[in-house]
Amino acid sequence: MQLRAPRNRLEIVLLTVGALWLLSCSDSSGPGVAVNLKLYSIDGSVVPVRLQTPGGALVTLANGELQGTNWGHACGGVFRLAEGPITAVAVPDCKLKPGEERRETITFTDSRFPAGAHEYRFVP
Repeated sequence: MQLRAPRNRLEIVLLTVGALWLLSCSDSSGPGVAVNLKLYSIDGSVVPVRLQTPGGALVTLANGELQGTNWGHACGGVFRLAEGPITAVAVPDCKLKPGEERRETITFTDSRFPAGAHEYRFVP
């Protein structure tokens, strides 16, 4: 069987998030509970939020999601700008509980996204 390469960034991001989710399953006992949270606010401001990139451009962070399990190994986050691009981040030591919100301080490595560390609030 020959594998084909991903065709676009969305496929790459989805494959990355899926791989992070699968990796979070190792070294655990019992069934895990998958949890998906939606981005609600950044630094206390409800999304969408305009922030500055490392290059000085203003961008609008439109939405995002945080996915993980109750085992607590890691979570994967996916974020989208209103202007279109998406990016993925790994959040280590991330234990999600169904029905509970989560706050994470995240710094993007993708220069198209906001610069610096910001507090992201995710809700069920």
